[in-house]
Amino acid sequence: MPSPFTQLPDGVTWTHQPGDIYLVTGHTSSGKRFRFQTDKWPVADALNIYRGTKWLVRDGKRFRILSIHN
Repeated sequence: MPSPFTQLPDGVTWTHQPGDIYLVTGHTSSGKRFRFQTDKWPVADALNIYRGTKWLVRDGKRFRILSIHN
């Protein structure tokens, strides 16, 4: 499956399709691992994560949107 992303000078963009899931994984500031799943990108994008990754899950495959390393 080709990448659903289109490269832009300031990041990437994609078109939301029915069935897309957004997954946020990472570590809290105290070191515990967490996982959060939603079907709305604005909700996933609004999460302030300390160290982790935001994913697009489409047709059972994960595509990395953004990684945070503090």
